[in-house]
Amino acid sequence: MKPTVYGIILAGGNGSRMKLQGVNKVTSEFKNKPLIYYGVELLNGIVEKTVIVIGAYAESVKKCLQSYQVEYVVQKERLGTAHATQCGLNILPHDSSSIIIVGYGDHMMYYQKKTIQKLIQNHIDDKVELTFVTSYYDDINSLAYGRILRDKKGCLIGIIEQKDASEKEKNITEFNAGLYCFNYTFLKESLPKIKLSPISHEYYLTDLIKLGIQEGKKVYVYKVPFHEVGVGINRQEDFLLNNI
Repeated sequence: MKPTVYGIILAGGNGSRMKLQGVNKVTSEFKNKPLIYYGVELLNGIVEKTVIVIGAYAESVKKCLQSYQVEYVVQKERLGTAHATQCGLNILPHDSSSIIIVGYGDHMMYYQKKTIQKLIQNHIDDKVELTFVTSYYDDINSLAYGRILRDKKGCLIGIIEQKDASEKEKNITEFNAGLYCFNYTFLKESLPKIKLSPISHEYYLTDLIKLGIQEGKKVYVYKVPFHEVGVGINRQEDFLLNNI
């Protein structure tokens, strides 16, 4: 019997770099549709339930999605992406056999349903704890995303954020696209192990990749062409970068 799949979409951030007034950035329109619609519609028909993690300007997100069947959980304190994911996980059924898809409300515009279905199927077939999407972009330094570290044989050995990367590592063109597929048990047991960043005072979801590798878990990469990933919307100029 196939495991039940649930979705968590993170949409609680302040989005201060977007310089919006009174609304969450995921309500901003991209190609005549609010950003948050893309993630909800992508997961519709694939997951049993979609949880939207809201926080800043929460009512604007609810109003935007009033015609969709989703559930909400409020991230009362914005303590990072891992904390937001924990909030979403808290209201999902305690089903150790289930699978959890986690994505960002501002970065799910280009994915196709068949890609997500294939991602999930590979995750199940390979009996993996964590699968995450990567892509390639030549002008990588303009995106400020985490770089994928591999050994000489091409095997995954880690991930490093751009701000922490050496000059050589900054030139790595494979990056973390920010879409994850977790086994429920791995996610539940690993989230509490993430340590608070002493710089940002946040808990980062990407730390689960490092943690999984360190603990010898099966952490796999699912490569997706850049035209099906695009750029997450953090600044107004990112809309222009998505002219793919």
